Amino acid sequence: MKRTAALFALWLALDPLSASAQVRVGVSGAAAESSSAVSAAAGGARSSPMPLIPAGLSLPSGSLSLSPSPVPSISVTPVALHVAPVSALTKPVSSEVRSRKVTPSVAVQKSVAVASVLQIPARTVAVPQTRSEKAAAVVRDEVANWGLARSPQDGVLAPSFALSQTLLSPKAASTPDQRLDIPAPKTPALAPGRPALSKSLLITGAALVGVAVISAAVPALIPAAVVAWKGAFAWSGFAAMAASRFWRAPGTAPDVPRGPPAPSSGALSSLKTAWTAARDSADAQSSFEKRVGGSSWSSFRDWLFGGIRTGLYWMGPALLVMLAGAAAAKGAIMAFGIKFAGTAGAAAGAAEAGFEMIPMSYVLGSFLPMALASQAAGLALFFGVRALARKLGAGKAAPWLGGAAALGLAAGVLLTTTTAPFIVAATLALEAGVLWTAARSDSFLAPLVLRGVLTLFSIEAARLTLWLGMGFGGALAGLPAVWGGVAVAGLVAVAFLLKAPGLRLSEIGKWWNAAEPGQRPKSPWRVLSSGLLWGMIVYAVGDLTFGAVNALAPGAEPAPDILAKMLTSGVDLVLYNFVIVALLEEYIFRRGLFKMMSERLEKWGLTLGKAFWLAAVGSALIFSGVHYIDWGVLLARFGIGDAASAAGMGGAYAFSWAGFAARSVLGVLLAWMYKRSGFLLIPIVAHFWANTMEGLGLAWGFPVFLALAAGAFLLSVFYRPGTPKPKLS
Repeated sequence: MKRTAALFALWLALDPLSASAQVRVGVSGAAAESSSAVSAAAGGARSSPMPLIPAGLSLPSGSLSLSPSPVPSISVTPVALHVAPVSALTKPVSSEVRSRKVTPSVAVQKSVAVASVLQIPARTVAVPQTRSEKAAAVVRDEVANWGLARSPQDGVLAPSFALSQTLLSPKAASTPDQRLDIPAPKTPALAPGRPALSKSLLITGAALVGVAVISAAVPALIPAAVVAWKGAFAWSGFAAMAASRFWRAPGTAPDVPRGPPAPSSGALSSLKTAWTAARDSADAQSSFEKRVGGSSWSSFRDWLFGGIRTGLYWMGPALLVMLAGAAAAKGAIMAFGIKFAGTAGAAAGAAEAGFEMIPMSYVLGSFLPMALASQAAGLALFFGVRALARKLGAGKAAPWLGGAAALGLAAGVLLTTTTAPFIVAATLALEAGVLWTAARSDSFLAPLVLRGVLTLFSIEAARLTLWLGMGFGGALAGLPAVWGGVAVAGLVAVAFLLKAPGLRLSEIGKWWNAAEPGQRPKSPWRVLSSGLLWGMIVYAVGDLTFGAVNALAPGAEPAPDILAKMLTSGVDLVLYNFVIVALLEEYIFRRGLFKMMSERLEKWGLTLGKAFWLAAVGSALIFSGVHYIDWGVLLARFGIGDAASAAGMGGAYAFSWAGFAARSVLGVLLAWMYKRSGFLLIPIVAHFWANTMEGLGLAWGFPVFLALAAGAFLLSVFYRPGTPKPKLS
């Protein structure tokens, strides 16, 4: 037996063209072999019916069939491989065998391929003693190692062969039970963050805000030095609480998909669109609140900008709730005939007069942070009562209980300062809107942003109203009509030559309106840079149009007294007025009038081009005409406001063809920008910046005007945003 095994091993090593070389996997025939090789193999096959099966190896039944070729050969039908890749399949055996100091022959490699394809099971081999037994053991060992049916201990070569077989065989790869099972990539573990530091910052920030609140409520309990710096304590506390979000241990939350789009037409389409945006932003912020942390700037940025976005979007619902509360209070006053003492109005006027003298540094350094600190106390009460109510099994009633507690606290504080039903009702209704934002977004940041914006707007409105009513118009530096437009037009021409990214309104609109995975907030810099650049274009077009028409039909158009008073006030009042003007005029004339007219004309069968131009020109003419209406006098005739004070405001422009034509052209340009970009924010920013350059230029002269234009030019040209990459959440 030993001699037979040794001779068989020697024959396999010396006869590479033996019958084993005629094994074909998945094919029948020996077209790849030469005629001499076929005759030699045929001679060997006649001497023995099955000369290629080594001793001790058994073939599975039903897996072999004789091919119809002249040479009796073995054909394996279930597997579809070709002869050519057989050498590639046997390449990995060389490194393994060389590690055993044995060089395999070609016949051994082909025998290995046969045994692997035929799924020949491994057999237990006794420990070899003599050289012949060792040679036979090498053959048996290699065949067993390459077989698919292997022992659990043999895991070196068989996996690599299984991979090669799967990759080379299309049929095997498409079969479910033979497909290589590649494990899915593991989800990266959440970054642990620095929970201890986060908790310390949170406690410190809450303590600083609490000290600021106590300093305002009960100053006797706090040292005088701390009371004097309570605004700084409040800002420091908010900064520490925000930093704690960066280092906290993040949680998990699924991405919030974009909600169903609101109808783009109809009487209430604007309100539906605004509500959809507010609702979706609050839901997304709730997800950002759970995932922020882990020392990740990306998640912190989503949380920060998402909170700002949510606060701005919820201004509309909060103001509507406030108006509803004010209307209810006004109705109650009219129904029950509630009257106030004459001293109340005088006291309010004196308070307002004193409030007007408050410098802006005090507003930002003390008044605003204390308003946010008191709001934070109300939010803490709301979230605390809601959590306690949920633990006690309140269910869906928990937010209502928390809101009632927070509103009760706000009412108690408010009643210590005023008992006027109108003021109390409007203030509590606004507080309810802020709490609604907190409940929907599960966030401290979003309602604080909302409260901060509303506080600044109310302060600026009061300051501007008092200044316009009590102040006087000073001398304006003025702007040269032609040179201003020419200078800005030169900068715009350079921006076109440099191919500033902000000029591509269609591209920016598609980027802005595209759904972001998880509703991640988009960077405002791209919209801001584009809006500032187009604001320069708006100013240049309007100023040059005014100059050209004025040369043909000269006519003076002095600034109204109301505008002169505003421009000679503080910078904050000027910017506040321009923000309001841009928002209201674009929303009324572009989002409302132009969009409604274009949709109506399209329904009447006009083409898109004709509908656009008719709607743009018609809305622009109306837009230009309303500048010559004195709204104060008009409202006074309807019994709204005081006629004497309204007439003294001088709120109308003196008519001139140059001014009328310039504003009409600008109305068409702004409508085109709205249509081209697909969203209203670009014309709002452009309108705001054109007014700001003109207003500050009139107030402080041509150098300030050029500085503003140059700053907008540099930002728009050198800020080139890269292509946004998708972020895996």
